[in-house]
Amino acid sequence: MKSSPHRPSIELLFKRGLGSAEIARRLQISSSTVRNVVAAIKKRGDASEVKKSGRPRSVNTRNTRAIIKKRIIRNDGLSLNRMASQLGIARSTVQSIVKNDLKLKSYKLRRGQYLSDKSKAMRLEKCRKLLQHFQVRRVSDVIWTDEKIFTIEPLPNRQNQRQLLSKDDSMSPKRRLAHNRLFPKSVMVWAGITATGKTPLVFIERNVKINSEVYQKIVLMDNLLPWVTQHFAGGPFILQQDWAPSHGSRSTLAVLEAHFPGFLDKNLWPASSPDLNPMDFSVWGMLEGKIAGKVFATVDDLKAALEVAWALIDDGYLRRTVNSVKKRLRACVKARGSNFEILL
Repeated sequence: MKSSPHRPSIELLFKRGLGSAEIARRLQISSSTVRNVVAAIKKRGDASEVKKSGRPRSVNTRNTRAIIKKRIIRNDGLSLNRMASQLGIARSTVQSIVKNDLKLKSYKLRRGQYLSDKSKAMRLEKCRKLLQHFQVRRVSDVIWTDEKIFTIEPLPNRQNQRQLLSKDDSMSPKRRLAHNRLFPKSVMVWAGITATGKTPLVFIERNVKINSEVYQKIVLMDNLLPWVTQHFAGGPFILQQDWAPSHGSRSTLAVLEAHFPGFLDKNLWPASSPDLNPMDFSVWGMLEGKIAGKVFATVDDLKAALEVAWALIDDGYLRRTVNSVKKRLRACVKARGSNFEILL
């Protein structure tokens, strides 16, 4: 029997000697409700509600599922804890509805650079041009280049760096501290790859600003040009670089025209496109993985480790990585210049 808010009033009037019909008339409720309460009074001596036994009624109802579904449609990043708190139900119930009834699964957000509508349109246009360019030229002839800063100590991964301690030791000096220096020593590294080889690593010290003069002398003339001369032996090649100020200055363009003709100029290579450069979307991450978790006493130790890791990169990896560029260009076109890695 459904609980009635009139139980106390029915009990009071019944004990005063009123019949069920008169009680129903005075309280303006149904006679059946009065009769059920009176029967309970006669059986137990009062009108108090008997606590039901058995399994509690589930809150996983059609209405609850509809509310949760509607909230997720409005904001698919909503915290399950927050939703449970707002609805006044257990998080496990919300999780069960999301997983079993709505068939949804939690995914980490994909990483990618921010792209404005203008950037997307520019990328779309230039990716189409690059695909046309590589119908005539070979993608395997491209020297893909980039720079990256490496530090002598890695950033701590708080999720994976753990200790097994007793509860008493958890607040003792035995508990180690994951820390980083505020400004750890570092080195800028320039490098490049093709489908058939890799350039030397070029280390640029922290206190050296990479202006046009430094880029032209240390990178292009002292390191890249001798390597190109030996590796391609007079054969065709194409230089790719981003368009940082030192890479696109008038004097640098003159060096490129003289020694690296056929480079991918600003009309071909899109800005804001690390997802198209093998150095960015693969090589640097692989190199970081090979030295991950290591702390180096000096910058020279870091350089030595990077040299070893660089030497371990084989031609098979280079070929596979470079050959994936055209697939990425097509995916970028399909995505209309937007982030496209979900299409790969």
